[in-house]
Amino acid sequence: MKKEKMNFTYEVKLGTRKYSSRGISSLAKFTSANGNVYGTLALDTRRATDDDTQELPVAVRVAYDGKAVYLRIGKKYTMGEWLELCECEKQGRNKKAAERKDLKNLMQKVENQVNQLIAEDSFSLRRIQELHQGKADNDCTIYSVWDSIIDNKREKESAGTARCNKDVRRRFERHMGSNVQFADINKSFVDKWVKIMKEKKLSLTTIGISLRTFRAIVNVCISRKLIKGNTKEMFKDTGYNKSGSRKADYLEVPTMRMLYEFWERDEAKDENGKELFFPKEKHAIFRDLGLFLFMYLGDGQNLADTLRLTYDDWYFATHGKQLRFFRHKTQERNASASEVIFPVTDELKKIIDKYGNEPMLGERVFPIMSKSITADQEIWVIQRYNRYIREHMAIVSEILGMQERPTSTWARHSFATNLNNSDNVPYKYICDSMGHSSSGDITSKYIGAYPLKRMLEYNAYLLDENGGKSSSAVLLEQLQGLSEAEQKEILDALSKSIK
Repeated sequence: MKKEKMNFTYEVKLGTRKYSSRGISSLAKFTSANGNVYGTLALDTRRATDDDTQELPVAVRVAYDGKAVYLRIGKKYTMGEWLELCECEKQGRNKKAAERKDLKNLMQKVENQVNQLIAEDSFSLRRIQELHQGKADNDCTIYSVWDSIIDNKREKESAGTARCNKDVRRRFERHMGSNVQFADINKSFVDKWVKIMKEKKLSLTTIGISLRTFRAIVNVCISRKLIKGNTKEMFKDTGYNKSGSRKADYLEVPTMRMLYEFWERDEAKDENGKELFFPKEKHAIFRDLGLFLFMYLGDGQNLADTLRLTYDDWYFATHGKQLRFFRHKTQERNASASEVIFPVTDELKKIIDKYGNEPMLGERVFPIMSKSITADQEIWVIQRYNRYIREHMAIVSEILGMQERPTSTWARHSFATNLNNSDNVPYKYICDSMGHSSSGDITSKYIGAYPLKRMLEYNAYLLDENGGKSSSAVLLEQLQGLSEAEQKEILDALSKSIK
């Protein structure tokens, strides 16, 4: 037997042939239901020595997001014995078939546990270790379940969701105590928490977020048979899913045009021509107005996606005429639908030229949020700039005499509403542009983005109610849409007025 210690590659003589352990050292593999977790049934060689007779433990190596854990299943083999089993499996031989089947059944249990946790939206490498080792459910509490879900969100780089869960968990423990048992959680318990939150004068939005977050945790506990009942009954009439309509939270096209022209003039003076702000303050106000307009004109993106936006290969492939991003909020749920490609219009280019980085592959478009910071630090930057935009848009609104006090979310609502109200832009284009496409058909995955000409045509309605068309062209379109009788009636009336 010959072995190479550096990479632990063995050559084993089986019969008259020699085999390298590389490529045949795993007996079986699996991929999780969502395609993100991988399992391999193999020997755990992490503590292997040069002793050929050493027995090594069999483990299921579970890999996720570049990390892995080894879950041992109580069997041991020498490397030679294991490679012989793998070769029999590879060749489909009957030799030791029952033994191989038993090993694969043990791996199947791990696969089932992985898929169970994924279905509960609580998968993490730590959690699968706990479940495999038989720790968990007998000793866990509502708080430990919640903490494992927070850890899972962090591992998936869902820092915003993790932060929200952490805030709600703290609020829950502050209001309901640190000794809540699973048996305590029922409808009266939920109603009691709602009453406490109302007494503390929390906003309806905060109460709604708290209840939606807690309901997700309770659903996980119900699926693990830790809590009895169902959330439909527990949360009935709590108003957890009721929130004020945001349909009025948008700015019409003329107002958006006014904001853009104000930004383009880059002037803020009183009636006597005196500057209203010091240079540094003025720069911050106009920068944040520019970010607001960029979100609006850039297909209604949210601030998090704007600050993460990069010059990727798509930008250079289109010679700087289009930008692409994947909505961070929905990418985990539906990667194909989260892709958004939008045209770099003249207006957007002016904003980038003024505040953006020089185009370099992989560089972020705006020099606001460094790529080297952690996910938690990113959330802090996003929250801070959301506040800046809210404060500075209030100042701009005051200068321009606007009644509205828009926040960054208004950019997204305004994009959708104004294109929809134009009556000239297909609803599907609006959905696709916002990353809301729910198409599950295979064909749609092979169809490219909308042609640039069509994108520019549709997005022209964001700053011009006529989509950039002349009044005569608009009139001609209106006439063409009339019936022959209606056209004749108009022509007769014009003829009479001319006489």
